[in-house]
Amino acid sequence: MSNDITSRKGEVVGQWDGEDVNDLMKELGRIKKELKGDRVEHTGVPHKDQFHEDFVGFTAYVMWAVDKKDQCLTGSGANRIEPVAQIREFYANDIAKDAAGRARD
Repeated sequence: MSNDITSRKGEVVGQWDGEDVNDLMKELGRIKKELKGDRVEHTGVPHKDQFHEDFVGFTAYVMWAVDKKDQCLTGSGANRIEPVAQIREFYANDIAKDAAGRARD
């Protein structure tokens, strides 16, 4: 598996080894400052294989990555770190189910 972080234009703009989302958050901050006329979206982050199967349909908010410690980098600005257990708890509640239903409609 590659550690490459790619921009919307497909250029390799950084690296993340999948170990710790704190490192990814710092790297994305660095990339954001340096990129001109391009950006990284959550689809450009490596190690998607670390996402838990039950997160596949999660659409209540953006999930950038899951690290090997079961911590998730979330939020449209990749600015929040949440434990997997907390996201599962949120996903199980009615508000999250409603949001997921609207996203599929």
